[in-house]
Amino acid sequence: MLIVEGSAPTTRAARYLKQVLSHFSHKIDVELAEDRGTAAFGAGRAELTATADALVVRIEAEDAEKAATVERVIVSHAERFGEKDGLKFGQFTPVAA
Repeated sequence: MLIVEGSAPTTRAARYLKQVLSHFSHKIDVELAEDRGTAAFGAGRAELTATADALVVRIEAEDAEKAATVERVIVSHAERFGEKDGLKFGQFTPVAA
């Protein structure tokens, strides 16, 4: 199991978390709470957390290729939704399990 994590600085993290997960809820299993949520993709699972200053994404997948697939999907949607605010993710890095 591979776990990677990345974040995008923003003061509107809760808004983007809700927007991204609501978008995916029509296609895949999603759980959404006020400041956190998950999305279960075929390639892996993404957990999104809204902090006061960032949207944090943690991805769990079987391997690097699947983790990269989930990362591309989450990041492309979040950055598109946050384009007006300049939402940009930094590099995702491995996290100890």
